[in-house]
Amino acid sequence: MFVSWLLVYSEARHEINEVYDARLGQSAKTLALSVMSWGDQPPDNFTQSYTHWLNAITANAKNDDTTTPFGHPYEDNLFFQYRVNDALVAKSPTAPAQWIATSDNPGFDMVTAAGEQWRTFLLVFTLPDKRQASLLVAEKEAIRQELMTEVSLTIGLPQLLLIPLLAVIVVVLVSRAFRPLGELKETIAARSVDNLDHIHVSQPTVELSPLVKQINYLFSQLNNAWVREKRLVSTAAHELKTPLAVLRLNAENALSATTEAERDNDLTNILNGIDRTDRVIQQLLMLSRVEQQKNTEVTQVDIVPLLREQIAALAPMALTQQQSIELEGQESLWVKGHPVMLSVLFTNLIDNAIRYAGKGASISVITSHSANTVVVEVIDSGDAISDEIKSRIFDKFFRGHTEKGDGAGLGMSIVKDIVEQHHASIMIQSPYFSDYGNGFTVTFPMVSECGNT
Repeated sequence: MFVSWLLVYSEARHEINEVYDARLGQSAKTLALSVMSWGDQPPDNFTQSYTHWLNAITANAKNDDTTTPFGHPYEDNLFFQYRVNDALVAKSPTAPAQWIATSDNPGFDMVTAAGEQWRTFLLVFTLPDKRQASLLVAEKEAIRQELMTEVSLTIGLPQLLLIPLLAVIVVVLVSRAFRPLGELKETIAARSVDNLDHIHVSQPTVELSPLVKQINYLFSQLNNAWVREKRLVSTAAHELKTPLAVLRLNAENALSATTEAERDNDLTNILNGIDRTDRVIQQLLMLSRVEQQKNTEVTQVDIVPLLREQIAALAPMALTQQQSIELEGQESLWVKGHPVMLSVLFTNLIDNAIRYAGKGASISVITSHSANTVVVEVIDSGDAISDEIKSRIFDKFFRGHTEKGDGAGLGMSIVKDIVEQHHASIMIQSPYFSDYGNGFTVTFPMVSECGNT
């Protein structure tokens, strides 16, 4: 602020000096044109008239700021001196009686006279009769300083008052503007992993609202992930508790067996228990993958290559059961979905058919479409599912055939979740043929190959 005031003062000083110096130079030239006709002496009435005008100014002016028909009181701060050769010929009534110029060099100078500083302009010229004449015009330097001070104060004083006031206003406004941000910081700092509810700011701003919205979205995603993790851990603990207890029991029995036949039977039970535990773990991992994919963006997927891939992966298991498995229908069918989740869906349906259709069964995967839908059917020639099992087959942890399956009862519930997430539908037809067989039909909304709905 002080630097700003100095700059204002410096610029005002420069401009005032320019204007006043120009006035001095112009006054000197104007007077020079007049005095060229005087000769050695000015007119007889010169001093009388000049003195009369100055007295009239003094009589009519109430103060230094008053203008009169005869001029301005500030004229007391101006004077001139006229010299021919070395003789002082004429001067203002207020001018010193002695020539005050410190040199004969024409131009501007600073002179001290009568205890005052004067800004002078000396004009040297030749009279018509070839004599050398000098004309000095002087102005009191204090006048210029007074004007500079007044201009600087006029411009700088409002700055001295306004800048601190503006600084206070800015501090208050910034503090008020950042208050919601501080409140947001305190709210987030107070949260723990067990409290991921949406946060609220009492006075949200337009700029802060998107941030609060995004943080709430992040909290929501973290909370969902936390819930999924707890559910998975709880499910794993529940489902693995029994198989591990059975494994321990069979291992103890094998250690205490008295005959080789008993030991072989216990070891066989241990292997079966390991297979069942592995199946449970696989289903739990599959459930975790499905949960993680729920919020991913859908893409356009050709489901026929996915079906081929899953059938190829599961064919060895079908061969151990002397089963046949084939894919029929279209070469390409497009739906909107999640490739990973669709793979899980088809894997579970085909795996379910292989496990429960029985030895020697035939399994067919048939694809078709209508004007607006894509249909995938998984058909097996096994025994028809009972009405009781059909009513609960999509429930979590429900196992309709405990004597055949070794899972956790999650496979078909996963199928239902994936179907619903794809805005599709699933239907069970059992018996599929006259009195045997089962058919699971999944119907998707169709999209064209080029991506248009």
